[in-house]
Amino acid sequence: MINLKKLPALRFLKLFVLVIVLSCSQSKKEIKKTTITKSGMNITNSYTYNNLDSVFLIRLKKWKEYSDLAEFLNQYEKTTPREALNNALELKNLTKKAKDSNIIKTLKTPAFNARINVFENEVLRLADMTYIPAISSQQVNKQIENIFSSFNSLNSKIIAIYKKDKFSNSVKIDEVFKKIR
Repeated sequence: MINLKKLPALRFLKLFVLVIVLSCSQSKKEIKKTTITKSGMNITNSYTYNNLDSVFLIRLKKWKEYSDLAEFLNQYEKTTPREALNNALELKNLTKKAKDSNIIKTLKTPAFNARINVFENEVLRLADMTYIPAISSQQVNKQIENIFSSFNSLNSKIIAIYKKDKFSNSVKIDEVFKKIR
């Protein structure tokens, strides 16, 4: 049986719930989505690395992965932290290919391998930063500096290996002339 005394209270409750639902749906429409932009993520920074001379580039001609990597790093010379993070995964893939490719026999030394490993680790750190939502622009900029520093070290080692190789070859020729005399 329905209690007639509770009927107006039930109607009032239904009306109250309806008013709340309507008011909540209107307030949802009024809420604007605001995106939080990190400061400094769109500020362009400049970075440089030491290019190899044409003499050394000719010797590296067979190592196509190196030239692809160096060309891609040219994009990073003037970049924003946001762009750097967006391109980090592609840089990671190019670095992996360069490391795993058939490096020229002359360059297969423990010192060179150590430098290419350090470079890869720096690139992997930047790639990992893409998954960290609270990363700051200063941290990204510092990591890009580390990448360029390790790439400079890699280039310096290439130059040192080829200069040492050139010196060793010149010394062997001098020894031949001494034996002739």
